[in-house]
Amino acid sequence: MLNMRSGIGISVVVVMMSFFIVGSCNNNDSKAPLGPTFQNPIQISSVNGVLDVTYNAAVSPAEVDGKPFMSAQYNGMLAPPTLRVNPGDTLKLNLNNFLEMMTNMHYHGMNVSPLSPSDDVFIMITPNSGFDYEVDIPEDHPEGMFYYHAHLFGITEFQIMSGLSGGLIVGDILAPFPQLDGITEQILYLKDFQLMDGEIPPEGMIDPSGPTNFTVNGQTNPTITMRPGETQFWQIGNIGADLYYDLVLEGHLFYQIERDGNRRNQTVERNSILMPTSSRVGVLVQANEPGRYKLKARKFTTGPQGDQYGGATLLTVNVEGEPVQDPITLPIPMNQFPPVENLCDQEIAVDREIVFSETEDGNTFFINGKEFDPERVDTEVKIGDFERWTVANSSGELHVFHIHLTDFVVCSVNGVEQPFVGKQDTVNVPYQGQDPDFEGPGEVVIVIDFTNPIIKGKSVYHCHIGEHEDNGMMAVFEACEEPPCPDFD
Repeated sequence: MLNMRSGIGISVVVVMMSFFIVGSCNNNDSKAPLGPTFQNPIQISSVNGVLDVTYNAAVSPAEVDGKPFMSAQYNGMLAPPTLRVNPGDTLKLNLNNFLEMMTNMHYHGMNVSPLSPSDDVFIMITPNSGFDYEVDIPEDHPEGMFYYHAHLFGITEFQIMSGLSGGLIVGDILAPFPQLDGITEQILYLKDFQLMDGEIPPEGMIDPSGPTNFTVNGQTNPTITMRPGETQFWQIGNIGADLYYDLVLEGHLFYQIERDGNRRNQTVERNSILMPTSSRVGVLVQANEPGRYKLKARKFTTGPQGDQYGGATLLTVNVEGEPVQDPITLPIPMNQFPPVENLCDQEIAVDREIVFSETEDGNTFFINGKEFDPERVDTEVKIGDFERWTVANSSGELHVFHIHLTDFVVCSVNGVEQPFVGKQDTVNVPYQGQDPDFEGPGEVVIVIDFTNPIIKGKSVYHCHIGEHEDNGMMAVFEACEEPPCPDFD
């Protein structure tokens, strides 16, 4: 049912982890048109353990694929800087709000404090005022790709869709692998835009099946040039508001070594990677024979309660030049990966059931039958515990579970045990009836790590499809040493 919304669906029956493995095509088309040269985003790195930066959120002119428009941006950039920090650093970000609405900032996936002035998503920065964020990054913080984005309840979708999201990378994910020293790193932040009369429509996505402008770092179909046999490290983040990206690279495999800012415990070979909104992956790509190959986001249909939308070519890989004499051997041997704790084997303190649902018209969304209320604490957790959550989906479309401040391991999907490859902070929740062999609501069983004392305070878990969280599918959790928790406001 098409209802001017942004629900997501998939065209296969079984969800394995958050990704699908399918066949890839090999289109060695030397006549394929080439777009502009791919550009990594501007990067700002910490100095002497501190990254100090000022961002101005304001409506600014922009252009995508030759189409001019006005939108909310950080420092007048559709692709704002990628911030690079290390474990143990402090991120100081002064956010000035020159919009005609309130805003704030969330440091997505970071294992940091939820208390002000850190990653406090309850902060509301009024127009013509500012806030000085100070985020202390623990010494043992996971390394990989994260990102930052506006997270004001009720208008998150519009502000992210306008452009208020950007990159954040912690540490060096490649450090354990000496054979990868010096390889080219490409940072790909994926954003999509729909335009109406030169603006981002305030109601969000106009029509999921309609014309959508897909961009990589603000570019439309840029070109990455590689030599035959060359290996590059691509860090890819879906930092748009609503859509999934079902990625394939013609004629090539993805060798995944990172997910959601967490190093895997082995190389995971993929023909395709399904990226829900807010997910990030780090993959090795080794160039094939000379030719031109498209990185595509394939078409999707949502569930029976959802929508349909088309795919696109995101970028083109142009393989040319002298072949690399000694290509890096892939996959990376498993014994080179640092060990990762399988949370599914931990002693479980609490079992919970979290149910995602929505009204038949798809306009209102619920967690455990309740719409979001920032004044209500829905879940209290004890610091030091591992909890097992069964996240169920009784609706007719896909949802994306995400929790702030910590990570989890996916133990099973629709009753099927999942191979352990590492931690993550987002996961698809299959819709009811998606798997004809599984009765009842779709479900994902995860074990969440609540042992880090830095999480003390209030934060949220929610569906990370912007339109869904804005319209009720979010809940507050509070962490303390011994529930019932005191008030941390």
